[in-house]
Amino acid sequence: MQFDRLLADGRRWHLRLSHEALTVALGSDRVYTLDHSGRLVGAFRAGCHLRRGLDGRVLARWREDRGPRQRRWLDEAECEQLLAEWRADLARLAAEPWPDEVAALLRAGLDFDYAADVERFHAVYRPVAILPPDQYQALVLQATEGCSFNTCTFCALYRHVRFHIKSVAEFAHHIRAVKAFFGPGIRLRRSIFLADANALVIPQERLLALLAEVEAAFAIMPADLAPERRRAWLETHPDGVAGLYAFIDGLSAERKTVADFMALRSHGLRRVYIGLESGHEPLLAWLRKPATAAEMLEAVHHLKAAGLHVGVIVLTGIGGSRFDAGHRRDTAAVLSAMPLDGEDLIYFSPFQPDPDAPYEALAAAAGIEPPDPALAAAQEAAIRQGITLPPPPRGPRRAPYNLRDFVY
Repeated sequence: MQFDRLLADGRRWHLRLSHEALTVALGSDRVYTLDHSGRLVGAFRAGCHLRRGLDGRVLARWREDRGPRQRRWLDEAECEQLLAEWRADLARLAAEPWPDEVAALLRAGLDFDYAADVERFHAVYRPVAILPPDQYQALVLQATEGCSFNTCTFCALYRHVRFHIKSVAEFAHHIRAVKAFFGPGIRLRRSIFLADANALVIPQERLLALLAEVEAAFAIMPADLAPERRRAWLETHPDGVAGLYAFIDGLSAERKTVADFMALRSHGLRRVYIGLESGHEPLLAWLRKPATAAEMLEAVHHLKAAGLHVGVIVLTGIGGSRFDAGHRRDTAAVLSAMPLDGEDLIYFSPFQPDPDAPYEALAAAAGIEPPDPALAAAQEAAIRQGITLPPPPRGPRRAPYNLRDFVY
């Protein structure tokens, strides 16, 4: 449903109510998006995109004179100001006559308790550290907590989290809590991301038992549904999701057979993301990755043989000039050897050191210079040029992956 209306104060508003969300626009320079619980999830004001996380933080992103994208987190006062302005605009809207469904959602937005919502979020979730860009809007279900390896010198996302696989009872309770937390707003989350770092490390029999809990709680879109019918399927399945998605590391992938991955696909798994980082073995060893490039290449072959889609993540700028030539050459070669098609993704992520990770100290001791954005950009361009796979739509899509854009 769409509505254009000139309000009593002379301002023109545009409202669009979809199955997933309500979008409210005042002219072209003030736009809000709220889910069906009345929760504000995003806004656009005067050229600045604002993304509100479930933990209450708000990330602002903008460009100046076609320059590089700028980002910063709003401080607490700015977050409160955003909510206050949203409530004021919403109150003016809610005072107008609307169809019942729109009026009810506007009232829910006015009544929404953001402080209580943040408390509920932290009660339901351990920190959601990272997702692939195409899954930023996924419904996260934490089948595991932390990372089973935690050896990579460049990553501190899970360094202080004890790795834990949830029992079936724990996971079933978690799913119920997640559904209760999101309420009707769950419609905005049309896929499930099985978290945390490498949830597919779970032994197969135990993993299938956990997936049975997911299937009991959600309708999962059939894998072979024609693209033109997918939207209609989601609209007629309020608890429906397009599929399950997850990270995996090379060693865990090797421990599962093609038959294992085919079984996971039959239970809703659609795409698996693997952090290749580099095809250059000396760089991977120096970064203390748990798998070699050869092992990760074999893992991708297994995933594709099982009918799964793949997302491969490459780090650029890491290792400095010492590893530069090998990183460019070998990463392009390994990617080219992967059986990737038009349903797959290659993500290029510029390395941004985490002060809590050991990378910077190790690099300084080894005489490796700090990350250079120009080097990262040059490496990405060289690797893209060196890939011999066909371009989309027959070959994999190539896309940027900036960790600073992530908000959940």
